[in-house]
Amino acid sequence: MAHSGAKAALASNGQGLVILTVIEGSVALFLLIARVYTTWRITRHIRSDLYLSLVTFIIALIGSIFLALGVSSGLGAHKADLTEIEITHAIKWNWINQSLGILATATGKLAIVAFLQQIHGPESRKKVIFLWGVGISNLVVNCITIVLIWTQCDPSAKLWNNALPGSCDGRVRNQQAAYFQGSYSAVCDLILALYPVIFFWNVRLNRRVKIGLCCLMGLGVAACVCAIVKTTTLRVLNETEDITYYMAQLIILNETEKWVVLIVGCIPPIRPLLMIVFHRILTSAKSTIGQSHTNQLGRSTELQTYSHSKPQVRHMTSNLVSVLEGKDSEENLAEEGGIMKTTEVRLSYEAGSSTGTTSTHHEHAPEDAHLPLDRV
Repeated sequence: MAHSGAKAALASNGQGLVILTVIEGSVALFLLIARVYTTWRITRHIRSDLYLSLVTFIIALIGSIFLALGVSSGLGAHKADLTEIEITHAIKWNWINQSLGILATATGKLAIVAFLQQIHGPESRKKVIFLWGVGISNLVVNCITIVLIWTQCDPSAKLWNNALPGSCDGRVRNQQAAYFQGSYSAVCDLILALYPVIFFWNVRLNRRVKIGLCCLMGLGVAACVCAIVKTTTLRVLNETEDITYYMAQLIILNETEKWVVLIVGCIPPIRPLLMIVFHRILTSAKSTIGQSHTNQLGRSTELQTYSHSKPQVRHMTSNLVSVLEGKDSEENLAEEGGIMKTTEVRLSYEAGSSTGTTSTHHEHAPEDAHLPLDRV
């Protein structure tokens, strides 16, 4: 029977559910691994936002396992194509999945709040309190919603098996709570998406860095959209008898919201790693182009060799981490300027050493130190 339920589900909405969850979960897992690596090998500073992200992933993964069980029982298929046992199992696994998804969404937002706290200084105490107020209040609302889900029927098993003796007097109350939870979750998603955009835009950073950070954190608007559409979908579920089929549409939005929240929270912390990877790719490309011009092997070779050196990567990583840790932007700009000046002095010195110039040539080395990098 279970095989027929799974076949019917995969032929309907169930297949889209499985594919979507696997893709979104895989992206979240990849970014989480990159985040752990960045913390372990680059920043070497474990913070609470990483722990919250790990907890969020575990809860989301367990929820996806129950979703797979629901699809195997017929979740996503039309009710008329399933047996009573398949319908019962599909609805049961669905409620467990939704409860874990609601919890994962709340802990994921706490992880974002914990990260945003790191970019604020001691003088931003009120802003930090506001952010934690948003995250904790969302957690409280979501937990209350989960409790109302499992207490709307007595016994709770009547929630998925209406043939059992008992009552479900709390269904209307649960529907009202679901509307409020979905609306409030959308507001919190929007706040946590727009707040860092406004914050980074007002910080004195390089324009490209500023735009990149704003775009990354602004991806949280997608979670807001999912919460809004999910809330409007609740009305359809209250009016239909084909619960196993239309429930899959709600789950698609629920799954997307929880994974998007986790993904958005993992992207900004791995920026130091991304910059190192991009730098090495860029350096490799420049090295390949430089080797094709044999008539310019002099100073070009020295520049390529130096650009591969570890100290430059370390300075770049340190500077990027300082931005994410919320150090003063002017200090970061000064550090960037210091890197360029040191690079120029060393290049001029090496060029002078390799050509065997006299001390007269060394008198011009400080002038090279003030030249832009693209003129060397």
